Amino acid sequence: MGLKRYAAVSIVFVLLLLPNAFGGGFMYDGLGVKARGMGGAFRAVADDWSAAYYNPAGYIRIQDNMLAGNLDIFHNRYSVTPEIWWGGTYSSGYYNGQEIANQHYVNNVPQFGTLARFPIWDEMVLGFSIMQTFDQNQNWVDVFGFDGIEGYGTRDLPNNLVGINLDVVAFQVTAARSFMDEKFSAGIGISVLRADLSYTDLLLRDNPLLDFPDAAPYVDRPFEKIPQWYYNNGNGWGLGYKMGFLYSPTDKIDLGFVYTGKSSVTIKGDYVSTYYMGDNPGIATPWQETDEEYLFFSGIDGTVTADFETTLDLPASIGLGTAFKFNDKLTLAIDGEYVFWSQFEGLDFEYSNYVIPVDPSFHIINDSLVKKDIPSLSRWDDVFRVMAGINYQLKDFVQLRGGFCYDQSPTDKETTTLHFIDLGDKYSYSVGASFDIGYWQVSISGVYTHHPDLNVENIADINNDGLMDNLAGTYKADNYQTILGFTYRF
Repeated sequence: MGLKRYAAVSIVFVLLLLPNAFGGGFMYDGLGVKARGMGGAFRAVADDWSAAYYNPAGYIRIQDNMLAGNLDIFHNRYSVTPEIWWGGTYSSGYYNGQEIANQHYVNNVPQFGTLARFPIWDEMVLGFSIMQTFDQNQNWVDVFGFDGIEGYGTRDLPNNLVGINLDVVAFQVTAARSFMDEKFSAGIGISVLRADLSYTDLLLRDNPLLDFPDAAPYVDRPFEKIPQWYYNNGNGWGLGYKMGFLYSPTDKIDLGFVYTGKSSVTIKGDYVSTYYMGDNPGIATPWQETDEEYLFFSGIDGTVTADFETTLDLPASIGLGTAFKFNDKLTLAIDGEYVFWSQFEGLDFEYSNYVIPVDPSFHIINDSLVKKDIPSLSRWDDVFRVMAGINYQLKDFVQLRGGFCYDQSPTDKETTTLHFIDLGDKYSYSVGASFDIGYWQVSISGVYTHHPDLNVENIADINNDGLMDNLAGTYKADNYQTILGFTYRF
């Protein structure tokens, strides 16, 4: 093995020791085995089907027709130690001081792409791909309970107490063409977006009887807060686009630019909510069992259903990249991306067509409790990401790669919840390899992302609606990914 080869392999192993990020916010980066192995530094390389995501202009530089895909297998290991105290002393049912883990599912997401050259407009390349571009999976069971809360008795809580399953899939058509004797190329991807959302949460609402002088003296702890669990399940469609450019000033240098536009998806679906009323009829002596006030102490689990609607705003981003080819074997790539996460302002749930199957009097006083929209606030910042990676042709049929990424977090402590775990600026490690077998190529990459621990000290109520806009406590998080892929050239 020559000196250059030793140097290249050494660089690979150095990069493996550097920190590749599972994208900030809920951006999903499990696309393209080669790109993931290079830490996401792929906007100026863009030489396989995943260029549809990283830089559509790269399609014109792929000489063969191609059928490809990958499977991302990932595991989120997250935990929280709640510290939720009302007035500094009252806990309201959260398991304060106990470290609680999310449910440790092993998730998998398939991706697919194909492209072909057509003899139109100087041999334009067209492609179609199915890509999951945003994703969030959380499910928390044991963060809250009625144990030890006097006046509530034993209640059954759902297994999906707090959580989210958000998937955004892009069905994208990509077109690319070259100019200036193939030194410059441009591409565009137009996509139809499908968003699926399941969202559950537990709220502690102010008891509306506090506003009624005759009832207020009886609404003492723990009855001044009414636990409400709700579940939204729906889907929707939208449109998205991205455009990219590649320029090669020399045979060794490639420059890439990509812009992804902001897009919005209106999600509609079904809503169900359960209100857990206190169980202490003895203090409700001023009222009859038929009175609505009595229901607040009767121990019922009042269930309400409705239709819901919300808008999911997906952020725009700008990406720049450069790739330097040291020789025919070794390529170094560096990328930067700026994501406009301030365009995502949370999920505001609006409800209509209520069905209230408990005593009809339950909602007369109580419309402010039962018939009320639910805001899910996010005050996120625009963030920057830096990625670097190398690809080395070890043998004619074997490639090795490695990379890292520094990824800023868009979130703040006042809107940190169990739904979006992004605890701070992150560093990640990635490795990968590809093997050519005739017209086929099989690939594998692995990624590890560690979040810094985050301590959220205080409860926040940003809009003064009496609801917590965050969940105070100590958070920890790690993410593991394995990406498997294949490519068939024809």
